[in-house]
Parts: sequence; structure tokens; C-alpha cells
Amino acid sequence: MSFSSAPFPPGPDDVVAEIERPFSLYQPALQVVPVVVDVPHAGRRYPRSFVEAARLPLRSLRRSEDAFVDRLFGQSVALGAPLLVAEFPRAYLDVNREPYELDPRMFEGRLPPFANTRSMRVAGGLGTIPRIVGDAQEIYFGRIPIQEGLARIDELYRPYHAGLRSLVQRTQGVFGTCILVDAHSMPSAGLDRDGLSKSDIILGDRFGTSAAGYIIDIAEQAFTRLGFSVTRNRPYAGGFITEHYGAPAAGVHALQIEVNRSLYMNEATLEPHSGFAAVEQAIASAMADCFARWSGWLDDWREAAE
Repeated sequence: MSFSSAPFPPGPDDVVAEIERPFSLYQPALQVVPVVVDVPHAGRRYPRSFVEAARLPLRSLRRSEDAFVDRLFGQSVALGAPLLVAEFPRAYLDVNREPYELDPRMFEGRLPPFANTRSMRVAGGLGTIPRIVGDAQEIYFGRIPIQEGLARIDELYRPYHAGLRSLVQRTQGVFGTCILVDAHSMPSAGLDRDGLSKSDIILGDRFGTSAAGYIIDIAEQAFTRLGFSVTRNRPYAGGFITEHYGAPAAGVHALQIEVNRSLYMNEATLEPHSGFAAVEQAIASAMADCFARWSGWLDDWREAAE
């Protein structure tokens, strides 16, 4: 199966730009599968005021970006599933967190009384408004006004989740079920839970709580058949999105897919390398397999052939 490749997004010199909208939504002419794909961390519009106020250079700020993941999963639209992509970078605001996981050490002014200031992610500097990127590098020189943080949540976080929630509800309304694919990447550095080098693909369904078992089984089989090494449910596999949207008993399944960045990009220069097209094609093939099997198409085809 062959898929066309979309053009690459702007390079690092072109990403300093105002955030014009919270997300971009790419929809098929007709949604034919009960699947929604979202990419929450590939946004690459860095407001100039944010870049100039940061203590880190732009390239360091981009270390937490899931660069090009929207392109890797772009053929999902041709396969009949809508694709939702955040326009803003993860270093600026992280929608894979609760709306108010806020670190009181970061802000001037009083936090809302309902803010979650004690989560492990806040303690690690990776709350809704991240404090660090990369290897614990502090983003800001000092505290930022709490009103600035709350404005990011109101103007970007809430619309993103409203859009995602609408897609999930619409899909479930049409098909009776919805499978949310939460697409990410991961740095190649570091070790997995067994002390080994990281796999090509990590699948997470929060240890079976965010999706029925067959969802992750089918995904593992699809990627393994294509020659990828696959790990399931490493510690903390799956964030707020899979936790919040995944409700298997109610017919909504959420699966996080992480792709090892070394497969498709130079992690130092933040540019795609010669292997990008092959990985893009392989992910498209894996998604085609998953979409068909999740939808029950293969069973229908087999019955028709018999």
C-alpha cells in the first residue's frame, strides 16, 4: 500500500509566530471509521514574546516538541479519520495535563483554589504550564504572572479539549463507539523500564483502563508485522488525554502511541532525516491495518470471500 507524503512544515527559523488558532482540524470528506486521531504536542508556533522572555534559546525550547508527528499520522485523514493538531508548543502549554496542574513556584499572584499543585507532574516541572524542558532546563528567568498562565488555559487549552471532545462525541454518536489515537513521539535517549534501549514504538492504554484489550493487541500486531520493536505500557504510559477520554465501558477507547524520534529525525538539528518517508509510509500502513480491524472490516471481508 502506498501513500503520498505531505510537505514538511517550516524549519526552526520560521517557527517564531503568533498562535492564530488553538488547533487545526483535518477532516475526511466522509468519516468511515470510528477513529479520531489527536496530536497534542507537535505545535510549532512560538510567540515572539515567549521566546524573548525565555532564558533558553529556541532550539532548547523545542526539545519537548513532538516534531513532525502530525505529518507521520497525516494519512489518517485519507483513511477516513479526523485529525486534530495543536498549534501551540508543549513548552508553552501542555494539553495532556489536567487544566490546572500548576506549580505555585512559577507564578506571581494567587493560584485558583481548585488548582492541583501537588501532582507528580507538577513536582517534576511538567504541569499544564511547564517549568522545564529537556534535561530539567528551566524555561523562565523568574516567576510569570498567574493571569498570563490562566489566559493560556482559557484561550488554548479549553478550546482544544472542546474540539477534541466534540469529535469523540460525534464519532461515538455515528458509530456507537470511538477509538481515540493520541499520537506522540519520544526522545531516543534514556532507557525503558527494563533498563534496555527504548523500543521503536510504545503503546499505552493505562494498563487496560483506557481501552479494551483488543485495541492495543491489534496495534501491537500491526506495528510488529512491519518490523517495529514495540513496548506496551511502560510506567506512566498514557497521560491526561487517555485517562480523561478513555472509558471502555461506555464505548470510548483511548490509546497513546509514541514513536521513537531517532527513526525519522535528527534530534540535534530538529530536522527530518532520510528515513522519514519510510516511517511515514509504515505508520500509514499500520493505521490502515488498525482502522480496518478496529472497525471489523476484515471480518466482513473474510465472510464475504467465504
